[in-house]
Amino acid sequence: MEMAILRDAALLRHFLAVAREGSVSAAAGRLAVTQPALTKSIHKLEARLGVTLFERLPRGIALTRYGKTLLPHARRIEAECHFAEVEMQAFRAGKTGRLRVGAGPYFGAAVVPGSIARLQKHFPDVGVELVIGVNELTLPRLLDGDLDLMFGALPEEPPPPYIAVRPLVELKSRVIAGTRHPLLSKRSVAVTDLAGFPWAIYQQDHAMVARLFAMLRDEGAQPPRITAEVNSLTALIRMLKAGPYLSCFTEALVAAHADFGLAVVPLARPVWQFQAGALVHRALEDYPPATMLFEFVRSDAEKLRRRDQATAPPPRPYRGSGRVRVGGRR
Repeated sequence: MEMAILRDAALLRHFLAVAREGSVSAAAGRLAVTQPALTKSIHKLEARLGVTLFERLPRGIALTRYGKTLLPHARRIEAECHFAEVEMQAFRAGKTGRLRVGAGPYFGAAVVPGSIARLQKHFPDVGVELVIGVNELTLPRLLDGDLDLMFGALPEEPPPPYIAVRPLVELKSRVIAGTRHPLLSKRSVAVTDLAGFPWAIYQQDHAMVARLFAMLRDEGAQPPRITAEVNSLTALIRMLKAGPYLSCFTEALVAAHADFGLAVVPLARPVWQFQAGALVHRALEDYPPATMLFEFVRSDAEKLRRRDQATAPPPRPYRGSGRVRVGGRR
């Protein structure tokens, strides 16, 4: 089977296109081939492997269990081919190519876009694809090879050996609201004061919701009433400014964009305190655009950290444990 896959790597590209698009016609359009030619490629791959990879549905097609088994392997093969090209580009001083970058909400809104602009002044022919999202969305894409590097919260579990970890900054996620929210009139807010207000969450951030539930439970407060989940940071900001919503993301993001019209609710404890940084495929460690982008992000994040420290009010003391249980662990 392995020999068939290696011998027919071009057919895997067709298989991946159909799997991603969910239909042969859409995949054919994306690949700029005819639908009969693409169907022939899929049948050829199925014949080589001796299994059926897709099943027809009333609307489109779906992967069979064999197709689902092949999919992650095909993605890795495609990724390794991409990284091989990247390494070849590195020998040519990295003057061309394409970087696929993931970024968490803080890095994506406050740091990475400016760093990309600086990068392209040095490498104008290097294209960049920026995907902004929480770790639950970007980390699987990095591990599957759909992204080359990402900036965000470092995972608690060690990543695979082909991924390098580079810490950058410690961040705190806090309760955030629009500047006209009633809670901001208080000098200090208790966890129990949060009850009764609706919550809006960014991109189905289940990890953050779990930590939020844990914090409220530890303080004997009611669980949050989540009334909106949005996949746009701009939309979330508008909601917070327009109504009595509460949300949760890094205080550094609020500090970096004073024009957002948001403020940190004066709650003594953070919802989450974590180490953030970069995760990068080791094949990119000698690729000049990737190393330069990392240095720009590191430098810009450090400048923001120093500015925030210089302008931040003194922290209020917290008399509780300050520890949040997540998944039964502290």
